[in-house]
Amino acid sequence: MRIDNVCGVCNLVDESENHLFFKCDLSHRLWFCSPLHLNSIELIGADFLDSWNIFCTSIKDREDAEAIMQEFAFGLWRIWKNRNDVVFKGSHCQPNEILTVWRKNIGEYREAMNHGSLDEGAVRPLKSPPMMPVLWEKPQFGTFKLNTDASWCSASFRAGAGWVIRDFAGILHAAGGSGTSTFHCAAAAEAHAIRTGLQYCTEYGFENVFVEADAKTVILMINKGTAPNCSFECILGDIEVLARRLTSLTFGFVPRERNRAAHSVAKFVFKEGKDFVWDHVGPEFLFNVLVQDVNISICI
Repeated sequence: MRIDNVCGVCNLVDESENHLFFKCDLSHRLWFCSPLHLNSIELIGADFLDSWNIFCTSIKDREDAEAIMQEFAFGLWRIWKNRNDVVFKGSHCQPNEILTVWRKNIGEYREAMNHGSLDEGAVRPLKSPPMMPVLWEKPQFGTFKLNTDASWCSASFRAGAGWVIRDFAGILHAAGGSGTSTFHCAAAAEAHAIRTGLQYCTEYGFENVFVEADAKTVILMINKGTAPNCSFECILGDIEVLARRLTSLTFGFVPRERNRAAHSVAKFVFKEGKDFVWDHVGPEFLFNVLVQDVNISICI
């Protein structure tokens, strides 16, 4: 089978099912944002059968293994259907559209099975595992959300400033922080975290950004809702300059429970006392927080 840009976003040419189902950029995004929240790169084996065995082995000890496998099968089918739409109809769907249909198919199937008549002795359908409340809110399509936070010590004045950038699907694009700075107050450290995250956005081409932080006072200052604090007015000025370099930029306050990813980075860099920048893979501690933020119970 020849797969030639059927993913809709990938220019690679590959003749393996493994490329289509797990390796291409579209499938990687879909698995990460799917109900299973999988890191598809870790599933790639020598061939498709090997990849299937890797997946089955990873979930074999879970109580809801059959339900997970069911959703996995629906994911494979949806990727294949998208491939056929591209090849035979020239129809390209956005990742969020594919995910919507995927979830709809799973829901319709389970509803039909739960309400349909079952013969005696038939295997009864598994109920979907209960979903936890959504904490972090995804931005609109085409917008990147920059979450920032600071961890500050009043005794040493040392601060850890963390930031995390994710897209509309909740996929990590970059994260980082600084654990080497000192500030006279927590608000100054919070403003520094926003400035540091925006600097990365301007340097690496994130044009449409929605900034979220749990520092209400600082957000009010940036949005001109209250007078700026003269003690760190220079940082606020830098933020204003950086804002003019972006196509669109919005600042919003978010409660701490919806800002856990940035908070975890701030705590980490504060503890390490170093500066860090990670790409879309990210450290293990952050990956686990991202999984919880998109309301998924499985993490591989």
